[in-house]
Amino acid sequence: MAVAVNTGYRPENSIVLLRQPPSEVGRFSLSLNISTTVNVSPAEALRKVNRFVQHEVSYLMRGDSPNLLVADRIYWHVPVLLAFPSYGVLGQVGSINVDVETGALSVEDQTIEEIKQRAQDLADRFTSQTAPAG
Repeated sequence: MAVAVNTGYRPENSIVLLRQPPSEVGRFSLSLNISTTVNVSPAEALRKVNRFVQHEVSYLMRGDSPNLLVADRIYWHVPVLLAFPSYGVLGQVGSINVDVETGALSVEDQTIEEIKQRAQDLADRFTSQTAPAG
């Protein structure tokens, strides 16, 4: 089930569990006992993602506020945004996970290609909407 446990008012203090939502309504109970050592701060995870996407994907991309993601390991889940210098942020084109213990980025070639394709699609939609009428 999809559950976001907000431990404060800031997105970087959220725990997001990714599963299918329950198909029925009714009582729900969730107990978690998770322990880890966080060696990488949300700010450091954001810097790592920014460095990676700007050097390996496009200088027009940057990370956004990390969320704590509990999966096979615990990660900072960092959304990747596309932004045009003269316009600002166009939207989210993907995300990259950063291991909270090691700082390793969890990104595969397929993830990079999907981010590039979403960015191209978003840029195409934006430029077609903002092009002067001919």
